[in-house]
Amino acid sequence: MKITQFQIRNLVEELIRSEMNEFSSSKPGKSFMREGDRIRSSARKIYELSEAQTGKMRGALVSVADFVDKLGGSIASINDLEEGSSITDTLPSVQELKKLHKAIKTLE
Repeated sequence: MKITQFQIRNLVEELIRSEMNEFSSSKPGKSFMREGDRIRSSARKIYELSEAQTGKMRGALVSVADFVDKLGGSIASINDLEEGSSITDTLPSVQELKKLHKAIKTLE
């Protein structure tokens, strides 16, 4: 029997998806997702702080809030994955991290 690369990929994706579903329905998984919501709450507080600032500090705080919100959203939604999607698609990108780093660097 010959197995194609496509079949192997589908099998691996299904194993990972079932592992994530099992984790998200467990007590530690639910705690993990609640922490994601708390992280998002922190992002909202950081954004509120940014509204009282001006210039580069405001921009840097908004960048931090956006990055933190996206990270928290990814953690909070691990059980909301749809067919063909990946949790890594919802995580902040390397470019977003570089943007954040650059914003903070301008404050130094």
